[in-house]
Amino acid sequence: MTKSSIYMRAAEKMNATLLEREREKEREKEKEREQDQQQRKSKGKRYRDMRRSRTIIQAEQLDILYGCYFKDPNPGKHEFEQISEWVHLPKKVVQIWFQNMRARERKESSFLPHSSSRRPRTHLSCLQLSILQSCYETCAHPNAMECEAIGTELNLPLKVVQIWFQNTRAKEKRWRLQQEKMVSWQLDKSVLKNYSIVIHWKDMV
Repeated sequence: MTKSSIYMRAAEKMNATLLEREREKEREKEKEREQDQQQRKSKGKRYRDMRRSRTIIQAEQLDILYGCYFKDPNPGKHEFEQISEWVHLPKKVVQIWFQNMRARERKESSFLPHSSSRRPRTHLSCLQLSILQSCYETCAHPNAMECEAIGTELNLPLKVVQIWFQNTRAKEKRWRLQQEKMVSWQLDKSVLKNYSIVIHWKDMV
């Protein structure tokens, strides 16, 4: 066997060994990548399982929640339990809803001047008034969700929309009572007039 052939075989053997080592390294890296991906998937699944699913609150439940909130934005433990029974929701959900409402009000109040503790009067534009009046003619008693939708469209806080509807209903009620009193007074006046005519006619007879 010649010396050159011995060198060639040795080189081929070394190349084969090196190639096998490279393949072994690639297999180990691939295995590590697969393990890393599996760990990420398992962590993501655990995180999704730990996250609470979003609770959908119905319009009737929102009406009760808003009513309770405007009465007392910071109820105690016993009050939370009562509200939870009224709306048929877990107490934790009710507490989080109240927290979110307080945070929203703080955010809204941060854009207002702090010169007075009293909330400044909201000045409505002609367009806003026109749309509110149109909504009132369609439905004079909108629920909390509908008021919130109107406020979003008109860029007004929910409380402003609710107070506007309350004031408008009160004005309409006062106007109706005034009309009834006027009609009643006119009827009484007419009756008295007719009565006086009858008495005068009897006196003449």
